[in-house]
Amino acid sequence: MTARPAGVPETGLPGITVPEITVPEITVIVPVHDTARWLPDALASLDAQECRDRVEVVIVDDGSTDGSGEIAEAYARTRPSVRLVRQENAGLGAARNRGVGLASGRYLAFLDSDDLYADGGLDALLRAAVRYDADVVIGDMRGMPPRSSPAWRRELVVGERVVGSVAEAPDIVGNPSACNKIFRRELVAATGARFSEGTAFEDVLFTLPLLLGARRTVLTDRLCYRYRTRDDGSSIMDSPGRSDRIMQHLAVVERLVGGLSDQPPAVHRAVVRWAGCMQLHYTRRAASALGDEELAGFAYRMSILLKEIAPEVVAEFVTGLGGGLRTVGAYRGDPELIRKPVSSAALRVLSGRVYLDVPELDRFGDLLMVRPLSAVVSRIGAAGEGALIRVDGHVNAPGLLAVPGEVRHDLLLELGDTVLRRRIRITRAKPGRFAWSCDIAGDDLPPGDSVLRLIARDRFGSETAIPLAVAENATASVTLSVAADRGTVFRRLGTAMRKRARLG
Repeated sequence: MTARPAGVPETGLPGITVPEITVPEITVIVPVHDTARWLPDALASLDAQECRDRVEVVIVDDGSTDGSGEIAEAYARTRPSVRLVRQENAGLGAARNRGVGLASGRYLAFLDSDDLYADGGLDALLRAAVRYDADVVIGDMRGMPPRSSPAWRRELVVGERVVGSVAEAPDIVGNPSACNKIFRRELVAATGARFSEGTAFEDVLFTLPLLLGARRTVLTDRLCYRYRTRDDGSSIMDSPGRSDRIMQHLAVVERLVGGLSDQPPAVHRAVVRWAGCMQLHYTRRAASALGDEELAGFAYRMSILLKEIAPEVVAEFVTGLGGGLRTVGAYRGDPELIRKPVSSAALRVLSGRVYLDVPELDRFGDLLMVRPLSAVVSRIGAAGEGALIRVDGHVNAPGLLAVPGEVRHDLLLELGDTVLRRRIRITRAKPGRFAWSCDIAGDDLPPGDSVLRLIARDRFGSETAIPLAVAENATASVTLSVAADRGTVFRRLGTAMRKRARLG
């Protein structure tokens, strides 16, 4: 790179001289906006890298008002190979794009001005790039304070390796951040990759096209980058539940998925799998954050987007019926089901698993599985003055809606091994939980010990047992012990007698 004389306008700072260096190995782009509290530490972490003398630093002051610009200016005056430009506030994506346009290094890296490079982190990324002649290198990144370990880290823990396609390491798609990576600048130019401007989630449309276009990507488990969760809540990523953020994320994912038509099937699946996973999170946020009109528009756009993603792909990320119903609502474009993911449908039993018996079960499969599903006995005793035993309990099944007073044809109380079965009646209900009761004539009770079970039985006769425990101990079974004369009934928990009731 040829040195420019002092006062050249490109720096935005008349009187600052840009020292002459050879073509740098890497350009680190540092966008700055009102981060005076953290910027000195960010720059110090860069200066601490062994490769610093081969680094070009491009700082883009994006309209700071808190003194960040003065800190950046002082750094540019006293450190080698620094370019500093100032612009009106245009957002993180625009600042990064400006930096990319000024870069001259063989590789590009991105350091946010409130984050840090780990000790030797940038060194490790650059060494791996040179060693393998890589287009992209991905290192580990950790939060400050620490956060839970994301799924994409599974691709790194196996140690340093080279992949030729994201299909060989599909979980790396789940880490679209540009900051724990370096990119060959020629690849960036060839793909035309740019950060989104005027929107959050600006990394996605820059990073993922580069991962798809790379002929050689290196993965390393080396901790390279530390990102900060600000204690003042001012970070862009600290407000993902805002309605504008929800719609911005949807727009970014729509653009990403819309550009996958020429990708091989395995690569296509890796990207839409990530897109589906992320959009499930934002669909849940949309249910509470968006007004009715906004949610209707969101639901319609989700139904179009999900035409590219098979239900079995996103089912991997759904852990309960409530989430499954919300996802079905997104596939249908149904804002009401997204808002209130509940159903009063009957049950269906397939291969020992319990599902909702709805016409679209074949299409949505495990999205309609009733899980978690458990039942509890809360009381066993004499009912009224007659020779009746009443069993009371409740069922927990998030997403399942029952109607008080109804007799369920798909839920049966069983004593012993099909010795006696009775339908249960719903006494109280709210979404995801309902209380039930079942009366059994004393004369019908078999003498001796009988284990109680709750049976799900569908309209085709398929059935399975639902775990039935007692409120005092959710792991123990419930046993009725009936005296030979049927005049006394004992309820036992495990081997201990707990209650006794007289009949008649």
